[in-house]
Amino acid sequence: MVAKATPHILVRWFNVVYLNVYRSKEDVNNNNGTSSNSVLTFYDLPSCLLELILSYLLLKDNIRASAVCKAWRKAAEYVRVVEKHPWIISIPYSGNVIDLFDPLQWKRYTLNLPEIAGSLVYYSKDGWLLMRRSSLVDFFFFNPYTRELISLPKYNLSFEEIAFSSAPTSGTCVSVALNFFLKYCLVLSICYPGATEWITMEFPFSLDFDPSLHSTIVYANDRFYYFVGGILFDFEPASRTLNHQAWDEHRRPHSNNVGWSYHRTMIYLMERKGEFFLMYTCGRLTPMVYKLVSSKWKEISNDTLDGLTIFASIYSSETRMDVLGMRNRVYLAKLGSYGMECEFYSFHEGIHYPRQLLKPLTVSQRLDELCLAQNLWIEPPPSIDGLDFKLRKGKAKVTIED
Repeated sequence: MVAKATPHILVRWFNVVYLNVYRSKEDVNNNNGTSSNSVLTFYDLPSCLLELILSYLLLKDNIRASAVCKAWRKAAEYVRVVEKHPWIISIPYSGNVIDLFDPLQWKRYTLNLPEIAGSLVYYSKDGWLLMRRSSLVDFFFFNPYTRELISLPKYNLSFEEIAFSSAPTSGTCVSVALNFFLKYCLVLSICYPGATEWITMEFPFSLDFDPSLHSTIVYANDRFYYFVGGILFDFEPASRTLNHQAWDEHRRPHSNNVGWSYHRTMIYLMERKGEFFLMYTCGRLTPMVYKLVSSKWKEISNDTLDGLTIFASIYSSETRMDVLGMRNRVYLAKLGSYGMECEFYSFHEGIHYPRQLLKPLTVSQRLDELCLAQNLWIEPPPSIDGLDFKLRKGKAKVTIED
C-alpha cells in the first residue's frame, strides 16, 4: 500500500535535499575578502518546495506542520485548499486494462475493468464516464473507482456531441445529445437517470457557420453550452429553450494565419465558476485562449492567466486555479515519450513539452497511438487508501478489489 507521506518521511526528504547542502556567502568586508559557509535549515526552504512537500501530508500532519512557524503555517493552509488536478484515463478500444496517468507526478497505473471491455467513452465529469456499448444504442454511466454502472435508455439517433450535467447519483443529473441537420436545424435529446426514453426536440435556425469546427458540450448555470463556427448555443433543459450568440471574428479563426493552415484547428470550451474560456490549438503552435467578458471574447496571455491551468481533450475539458507546479499551462490528454510524459504548453516559458521525443515516432506509430486508446481527463481517485497499489518495474499497478 502506498500512503500519504508521514512526518518521519518528510524529515528524511529534508535531510536529503537540504541538510547536506551548503551555501556560500561573500563576506562583504573591505578589510578581508573571505567567504563563509552556512548550513541551510528547515526555515530556509523555498516556498515552492515547502508547498510541494506539505501537499503530501495527511490532514492531521498538515495541521501539526502549520505550528512550526509562520512560513510553514502559510504553506500548510495554502495546500489544504489547493485544487486537485485531474488525471488522464486511457481506455483501449479492445481489452480490459485501463491506464491512469498522473501528469504532475509522472506516475502511471493500471486498472482491470472487464465491465467496459469493447465500449467507447464520450464524456467525463465528476469522476464518472458516459459510455456506449458496441451495440451503438446502449449508453451507460460508469465510475472506474467504485465500478458502479448505471444504464440509460437506448438511443437510436446519430449525434455530434453528448454530455451530462453532474454525477448520475446527484439527483440532478441530465444528459443531452445534439446533432445538426443540414446546418439549419439543431436536434437535441435529453434524458434523466431512471427515465425509460429520451425526449427529442428540433430547433430550426438560419445561421451560416462551419459545423466541423466545434467544441464539446459544457454545463454551467443550469444550461448546456456548445460553441460551433463562431456561435455559442445555450440550452436550458428545465424550460427546453435554446438561445445563441454569434461572433463574426470567431467563425473562421486565424484563417489569415499561414501557420494555422497546415494542421487541424481544435476548439475547446471550458467553464470556471460561471466564466467561460475558449481555446484554439493547432499542432505545436501557441494556443490562443479567450475569456468571455461582457459578451466579448477577450484574449488572455501569461500576464492575465493568473495561475489558470487548462486540461483539454476532445471529450471534455476542465480548468483549475493555482495548482502546484502546473500554473499558467495548457495540458493536453496526450501522452508523449511513449506514454510516460503528458504533453503541455507553458505560457510562462513559451514552450511545448516534451520538446522532443526520445525517438521520433513514424507515421504508422502515430496512427497506432490514435487507434489504440481514447485519452481523456478524469477526477483522480478520491482516496488512494481505498486502492491496492502493487509496484512493479517501470510503473505501478493499481487493482481494485471486488
